[in-house]
Amino acid sequence: MKKNYRNPYLKVKPTISRPYTFLYLIRHCQPNYSLVGKVPDAELPLSVIGCQQRNYLDKRLLLLNIDKVYASELLRAQQTAENFVKKINKKLIIDHRLNEINWNKWYKIKYFNVAEKSRAKRFKYYAQMDKRLDKKQLYLRHFLKDIYLQNKGKRVALFCHGNLTRAILTSIIGADIIGFLSMEIYQSSVSKIVIDRDGYVKINYINNIRHLPHQPKEDLFYRAISQ
Repeated sequence: MKKNYRNPYLKVKPTISRPYTFLYLIRHCQPNYSLVGKVPDAELPLSVIGCQQRNYLDKRLLLLNIDKVYASELLRAQQTAENFVKKINKKLIIDHRLNEINWNKWYKIKYFNVAEKSRAKRFKYYAQMDKRLDKKQLYLRHFLKDIYLQNKGKRVALFCHGNLTRAILTSIIGADIIGFLSMEIYQSSVSKIVIDRDGYVKINYINNIRHLPHQPKEDLFYRAISQ
């Protein structure tokens, strides 16, 4: 390294605007897929493996000093959170805005169709899906703002779902439908968002599963519909 090298960040000198608000997006643990079609999707409980994942997840979350806990209306998200809230003696707040995003159909769009015009030309549903995602991302930006304003300076756990997490994260980074479809969110994973005093948002990490003893054994392209 050259002796006259200067870190470019030194020119920026960003102002540190504390206190920070920490939002943890937590995808539910593995549900019992053997009950798919036998019970309504909203009532799908955790599997045996899901309960094991929950135990590992709880140990990690207990280290985060969480102040408030939210969960979707779906049973699998609430079951993922229920033991944790008991351990920290907090109320579980149910919020419908954390419910999963249900898409009627999934489509594969090749990332390597680089130009947006090329994507739209080769894939007739591209514009339709991208417009739908834009609308959902706008809705979720309002949701995050509401959570932030209610919990400034706090640490908040949001127990939710894969598509919902993808939509929130892509709303921050400004990704289109290809970015959305290209992002995998593991069950039991944690993604961390930090918001400073003035409302500036940073993503610290995405899809972290370091608390699990084994990597998920799944084919990432197996399911046409995200659970």
